[in-house]
Amino acid sequence: MVTAICCLFACEREVVPVVEQAVRPAKLFKVSAHEAVVRHQFIGRLDAAQTVDVSFEVEGVLAALPLREGQAVARGDLLAALDPTDFDLAVREAQVQSRLAKQDLERRAALFKERGISRSALDEAQAVFDLSQVRLDQAEARLEKSRLTAPFDAFVARRYVDNRSKVTNGDKILRLSDLSELKVTVSLPEDIVATVTQERVKSITAEFDFLPGEKFPLTYRENTGEANAVAQTFMASFTMPRPPEHNLLPGMTALVQLELNSSDEQTQIAVPPTAIISAPDGQFLVWVYDPLTHKVSPRRVVVAEPGMRGVGISDGLELGELVVAAGASQLQEGMRIRVINDPANQL
Repeated sequence: MVTAICCLFACEREVVPVVEQAVRPAKLFKVSAHEAVVRHQFIGRLDAAQTVDVSFEVEGVLAALPLREGQAVARGDLLAALDPTDFDLAVREAQVQSRLAKQDLERRAALFKERGISRSALDEAQAVFDLSQVRLDQAEARLEKSRLTAPFDAFVARRYVDNRSKVTNGDKILRLSDLSELKVTVSLPEDIVATVTQERVKSITAEFDFLPGEKFPLTYRENTGEANAVAQTFMASFTMPRPPEHNLLPGMTALVQLELNSSDEQTQIAVPPTAIISAPDGQFLVWVYDPLTHKVSPRRVVVAEPGMRGVGISDGLELGELVVAAGASQLQEGMRIRVINDPANQL
């Protein structure tokens, strides 16, 4: 009995040795600062940078309308012409009246030199001649206005009338679009219009579904000075050169990508996405490495906007600290780490 009790006490005093955990190899990342990039996407509409509806300044019957919708024209090309008969007759009549007035003026001038008529009679003849010249100029101008020519290299976007139609002053004949430059119009929310400066714009590009992988740089042009009463958005327009290898036309839909550099207050530090794990309470953790003890410990962090260099961290880490870049879910507090990379060369 005594022997059994002694054996029992001996068992209670026996200390089980603690087996030290194996050193785990891991890649580390050195926390550094970066300027976060904020991305926005908008649906835009492609338009011509310049569009004009052409019309006659005189009335008449269309005698020539050689263009079709979708046709390209060069500056100076004929767009449309009215029947010139009445305009030609008006010019010829004005020429005859001008010639008669000139002859009468010359005759009266000769009589005035011989003191055959008064000065007032000569002045009257001069006035009639001047008036005939004005009427001749007007008739020639109306004849010239009976023909429409392209004011610039253009694309016929729309034809409003058919040939042989009777048109009056101001009736729309054709819509011309200058496609040497394209305009992309988007609707921007008021917070972007109010806070974004030119210095913060990193890039603005347009993409098209039918041209995958291609991005076209945009240049800001203007925006409306008053918000839409319903949507509280502002219409903004951007321009781009028309790529000669693609048939981009007004009315097409573009995806506009706006990249903004964060303000100085939003400059973040970032870590690789694989360095972040979720805690049971829904918060986020990273494993911080102590170079003196070669051990890791968990640290709660506040995740911010993702950036080009990883997931932004707005609170919980300091510049220069080392965190485990991968395999964080396999770590335990106090575990020793063997570094297998140069943390300064990550991301």
